[in-house]
This record gives sequence, structure tokens and C-alpha cells, in this order.
Amino acid sequence: MPTLYVVATPIGNLGDFPPRAVETLKHVALIAAEDTRVTQKLLAAFDIHTPLTSCHEHNERFKAELIVRRMLEESIDVALTTDAGTPCISDPGSLLTAEAIAGGIPVLAVPGPTALAAALSVSGFSVEEFTFYGFLPRNRGELREKLLSMAARSKIAVVHESPHRVIDLLESVEAVLPHTLVSASCDLTKKFEATVRGDVTAVLETLRANPKADRGEYCLALEWHDTVEPPAQPGKASLEALVFEGLLAGRTLRASMEALIAAGERKNAVKAAGLRVKAMLSLEAEDR
Repeated sequence: MPTLYVVATPIGNLGDFPPRAVETLKHVALIAAEDTRVTQKLLAAFDIHTPLTSCHEHNERFKAELIVRRMLEESIDVALTTDAGTPCISDPGSLLTAEAIAGGIPVLAVPGPTALAAALSVSGFSVEEFTFYGFLPRNRGELREKLLSMAARSKIAVVHESPHRVIDLLESVEAVLPHTLVSASCDLTKKFEATVRGDVTAVLETLRANPKADRGEYCLALEWHDTVEPPAQPGKASLEALVFEGLLAGRTLRASMEALIAAGERKNAVKAAGLRVKAMLSLEAEDR
């Protein structure tokens, strides 16, 4: 029976690549890589000569079917890798693993580095539970809604951010949730690795004053200390329900949304609710 191995790769320091991962990549018949050029450099460093095929966000839906079909027809083992860290965690790979599972193929983890665990481990926060969000919305209105939702759901959140947008993100956090504690880890395991800790205002001041603050990707742990009302409040209908009420009354989706905005609901929140309702209606139509 063929097997799909989900192999974590170094997030910067090649010394973090475990022996089992090296042996797995040597053993399999094919490596499905996010970027074959990046993975080829890793293979060269460890004298691995296994063939590569690309499997990234733009072709994964198509490639997943082809790879699984080949695994079943030729009974070959395949390894799934991402450019850095663990596949399927804010990286491509979930479609391939799902396709393999649906095909009855065993999917095994070859664990190793992941930025979110590394960032949490040096944060100084007491981490009994946390929520990981990957990259957050860029639109300021959508970001504000997302931050409030995040703070209402869990004590600690972990997010990724590019070096050129990290200050913009923290400025939004400061404006919406000013008592947030931050642990901002940059360039983890690499040359310019650094972690800045403190309240969001202090971290912002440190990053603004550091000309080298934009030299690597960020993984941020955010510990909320502002009181935020849960997004779903008893006795108050959700925006999606209010949009549906408008549709049942004979209004169009656009007219239903405009009526809610005119009644004082936030425009971005109404727009998001409208998109969710539209998606639900599309799914129902497909099921018929």
C-alpha cells in the first residue's frame, strides 16, 4: 500500500532538519513540493536525489488528483513538503492529504519545525490554549472586525505577517485592543532572529526605531487583555439572519444589505454577512 508522508522542513536553520525527515525524502519515489526550486536547494544540502513535482496553491486541486492516481496505479510512496515549516498549516497541502485519505492511502506525519510553535515557545505567555489564524485581512475594516472576533474567542492568538506590514498590523491592534500584550518573533532560526515583547504600544515603538525590523518574516503571539463582547449575543439576530429576513420579504440581496446599513449596522460587517448568505444560497442551489 502506498503512503503519503507529510514532511516538515526547516524554517531557516538546516540544523533543525531531523534524520527521519532526511531518510523519508530519500526513501520515497516522489516529492510534492510547494516550490521545487526552494526544495531542490534543501535536497542538495542533504545529498537527496529524489524527483520533484510542484504542488502549490495555484495547482494543488489539479495536481492532488494526478499524484494520488499515480500513487495508486504505481504503488509508490510520496512525500509532501512546503518551502519552510509544516505543510497544511497556513501552507499548501490540505487538498493533497484529503485526496489521499479519500483514496484510502495512509497519511503519516514526519514532524519537525513550525513557526507558530517556535514563536509561542519564546513568548513568555502561559499557553494552555491558543488559536492560529495565519495571515489576517489587509483591509482595515475587515481587520478590525477580525481582531474583535479573535479577542472574543480565545486568550491567545498566533498570526503570520510580512516584514513590510507588521507595523500596520500592530497599529490596528493598538487602535482596537490597546491593552494587548505582544511577542513579535522575526526571522526565526535565521541570522537576524529577534523577539520583541511587551504591550502593543511598546513593541510598536521598538520596531519603528529599529532600521533592521523588516529583515525577516514575523510570527506574532497576541495575548488579549481588553474586554470584548462575544460576536453572537443572545436575543439579537445575526446579520446573516437579518439579511435572510430581507430576502423573505421580497427584497434583493443588495437591497437587504443596504437596509441594514441604513439602520446603523457596520458596512463591512453587513457586506461580509451578505457574502456568507450568497455562498450558502449557492451551495443550496448546487445540492438541488
